[in-house]
Amino acid sequence: MSVLPRTAGMTLIELMIVVAIIGILAAIGFPSYVNYVERTQVSDGKVGLTQAAQRMERCFTSEMSYKNCSIADKSPEGYYSLEVDTPDANTFTITATGQDGRVTSGDCSTMTINHRGERTPTDSCW
Repeated sequence: MSVLPRTAGMTLIELMIVVAIIGILAAIGFPSYVNYVERTQVSDGKVGLTQAAQRMERCFTSEMSYKNCSIADKSPEGYYSLEVDTPDANTFTITATGQDGRVTSGDCSTMTINHRGERTPTDSCW
């Protein structure tokens, strides 16, 4: 009675178990990755708004008015576009709007800061 040698390899069941484990790990990890990317992009918007507000304050110090001050049109990484909403001599409001393909949905797609340092949305983004 001869015994056939056992061949090395994986059965179909073992392969399907490995695929299922990889699928479960991906289902757990992908939402965490997406959340991390969104937080990074929102952080870029906050940095852009803060830098623009500082620029407006420096301009006010030298010109004694916000009216002729200018800021960059994008956040440092480009995830947000920045715009000063009709500055006058004593007030300004800067709005950061998420760019297409970036932060375009959710509470943090549009953020603002004004001459008093008041920020919106109040808690969810800042």
